[in-house]
Amino acid sequence: MHSKCFSFLFVLILLSLFLSSCNCRTELEGSWVGCEVRRPLFDWTLTIKDNHFSLVREDFNLWYNGFLKLNKNCRLKKIDLEIVDTAEQSSNGKMSLGIYEVDGDTLTIIASKLGDYLRPLSFDEPGKSREFYFTKIK
Repeated sequence: MHSKCFSFLFVLILLSLFLSSCNCRTELEGSWVGCEVRRPLFDWTLTIKDNHFSLVREDFNLWYNGFLKLNKNCRLKKIDLEIVDTAEQSSNGKMSLGIYEVDGDTLTIIASKLGDYLRPLSFDEPGKSREFYFTKIK
């Protein structure tokens, strides 16, 4: 009886350690401030909690709220953003596929334009994608 309980407890501990190490969002969760590279006049605030995100321009005239999915299992980390609420009503329900990189307190996201289902293949595709650089808010 004790060995079965011990085995079950051991499996539970291993499972919880595995699941906590697989939480892809931990490095992204929180608030970030930055800009879109080709339109640096406005700062944006990106907030990520669980699988939800909010991206708000500093003048509050443009915002995107939605869900995100991450895949860290590839050489390039992938991010899929689904827009569910935005100031641009025609963008509701659209997806943006991207790649991202975290380097300390810096987050880089390169993503397709909304509704374009071609994910960027590298961080060096000027003009084909939207490029955002963020710094973590502490």
